Amino acid sequence: MSRASIFDLLHQRQPISEPETVASPVRDDYDADRLQLLDGVALTPAGLVSSDSLPEAHTPALSSSLRGADGYGLLVHEITGLAEVSEPELARLETKALRLHKLVQSALVEALMLLDRLPEETGYDVVLSAPVASGEAAGILIDRLRAVIADTHYGDWLGEIRHSQQGSDPHTTLASPDGGMPYVLWISVDSVANDKDLVSPELRNVLVQNARGKGLYPGEAAAAVLLHRLTEEGADPEHGWTLERAMVHEHPPRATRRDYEKRKAMSQMLGEFWPEDDALGAPSRIVIDAFGLPGRAVEVGGVTIERWPEIDTIDDGIGVDGLCGWVGEAVTGLMLVLALAELKPQEHAVILGVHAERCSRMWALRGPVSEATDAGEDHS
Repeated sequence: MSRASIFDLLHQRQPISEPETVASPVRDDYDADRLQLLDGVALTPAGLVSSDSLPEAHTPALSSSLRGADGYGLLVHEITGLAEVSEPELARLETKALRLHKLVQSALVEALMLLDRLPEETGYDVVLSAPVASGEAAGILIDRLRAVIADTHYGDWLGEIRHSQQGSDPHTTLASPDGGMPYVLWISVDSVANDKDLVSPELRNVLVQNARGKGLYPGEAAAAVLLHRLTEEGADPEHGWTLERAMVHEHPPRATRRDYEKRKAMSQMLGEFWPEDDALGAPSRIVIDAFGLPGRAVEVGGVTIERWPEIDTIDDGIGVDGLCGWVGEAVTGLMLVLALAELKPQEHAVILGVHAERCSRMWALRGPVSEATDAGEDHS
């Protein structure tokens, strides 16, 4: 999609009469451990993921340029038909930054439309998580993003817009200790289908390294999530999903532990994370980042079935890697969007991060507790 096409689509949504710009109050007393998730959308090789749309898994294709250690071409998950952009300076500074810019621009129309969910005349911030090495390149990404927003009616209510290198921890990434708008649009983007990421120490044990090797296929994604920053004294929201900080469990390397040890540790972690007597009942959706890595299916699959037998892991379980490969720093944002896909307002989801050798992470999207549950009634 061209830059002009982006402008055309967004301008079509502008109201006939423009309201007078009145900035929403900036606050600095937000709860650092709680966010309210309102909506999300993601552009992936499999297609567009939204609250009412979950595409079929994408089939990887042979890369024309990326080769493994054995000299053979690698299978990759790439998005076709990205926005046409002309940024010679960005290309000179960093090849990957140009790819990320194309991903952001291609997903921007759907991302900005999420803002239609906000109350009228409400301010919001934008945080772009994009792992670029060049500070100058990051500045260009932010400038181009700001320019597009400013040319639409969404620009009237834009507060701060800033860049973050990482996107694995939404609460840290979106924190605003010096003050911020009550709402934040978080855009998380990455592409690891390149030579540099393939051999990086962080991804060497995650990505497949040769044509017959084990690991995940390189992929890419741009995820946008609309969140509400909750105040410290505020109650849990009546709408949307509450997202608390991840439970993080550090442990010896997975490769050095026996299967039963890993299953036992995962079972204990799940029991602590989501007790059987939880007032919300069982989650309706499980999203896993790297189900295809060696040993993860054994470690996670049986435990989740035993823990929540009512969940069909085929219909209600989603593996990011199976859908569109490994998407790097965009994986947390994408998992949030996948958890929301076709999730009903009163349902809940669990998100598992198991790609790291020495660490496991768990998040929960908790919908509002029904009045019947609050009152202790049982209608089963």
